[in-house]
Amino acid sequence: MIKSILTEKWQTIIPAEVRRALHLKPRQRLIYELFDGGVVVRAESETLKDLYGFLTDGNPSASKTEEREVARKARVARYK
Repeated sequence: MIKSILTEKWQTIIPAEVRRALHLKPRQRLIYELFDGGVVVRAESETLKDLYGFLTDGNPSASKTEEREVARKARVARYK
């Protein structure tokens, strides 16, 4: 049995064995499914829809630095 502790702020650390088993990445979304007195936690899978807008037509309209900043902001906003 794998255990973790719930803090006063309602947070917990996902044990390493669970992270490895679910192939979790930092800032990845989790899905909680409630059922009779229990819960199932699973990783939300990425879809092609999640990647929409990451590719362009090959003609960059911004510098590499600007493109990286836009991509970083998109990733951060996605996991808020």
